[in-house]
Amino acid sequence: MEIMPRYFLELAYDGTPFRGWQRQPAAPSVQAELERALSLALHRHQVHAIGCGRTDTGVHATEYFAHFDGPSDRVLDDRFAYSLNGLLPPSIAIKRLIAVADDAHARFSATERGYAYRIHRHKDPFLNDRSYLLRPPLDVAAMNEACAVLIGKQDFSCFQRTGSDNRTPICDVRAARWTATEDGYRFTVTADRFLRNMVRAIVGTCVRIGKGQRPPADMAVVLAGKDRSAAGKSAPACGLYLERVVYPFIPRPTA
Repeated sequence: MEIMPRYFLELAYDGTPFRGWQRQPAAPSVQAELERALSLALHRHQVHAIGCGRTDTGVHATEYFAHFDGPSDRVLDDRFAYSLNGLLPPSIAIKRLIAVADDAHARFSATERGYAYRIHRHKDPFLNDRSYLLRPPLDVAAMNEACAVLIGKQDFSCFQRTGSDNRTPICDVRAARWTATEDGYRFTVTADRFLRNMVRAIVGTCVRIGKGQRPPADMAVVLAGKDRSAAGKSAPACGLYLERVVYPFIPRPTA
């Protein structure tokens, strides 16, 4: 049996035009666009690209990884990545091509993922569809007090989308913090894995605490209850960015 060499692609995309990463029937997706470009570049009828995870409609990624199996008769290099960019729409950009072991997997080999959520307080046309416009001021200290209970390996089913088919609701959250920015707020969270809708549900729960509608202690109550209806309303997708995916065999860029 012929072994096809495996490659990782690091890419970034504006999620606004897409129904998420995953291929959808009769709807635009990042996966479908990438597979179309790969098929053209490799002169093959069909190429499967496996992503590091799902992103929902309108969610962005500044760092995303996908793997595919390349041809056995030639080695792909940076020139291939350059040609691939020419076949992709402006909303998707290939950052680098990495040769990996044949058993490396974009989804299952990842050891950590990190998201950021962006909120701005004043109308800005350049942030439209790229940040959540929320005018009321938020209490950052109260939101960070609430986020302290998220740290650790525990059941996060209260934040997953109703009807999700996750194999387990257990996640190991390693950091979760809000910071004030020049035009609003930024939330960052890292974990070994995330449930569907988890980050947006956490943000929505934090926002009602930041507005003073709930005390910081409410986060622990929601978490213990394991009931999605007790958590806050999901924040809009436009403010969410996947910005960090860690693999043991890919060195992180140095600052």
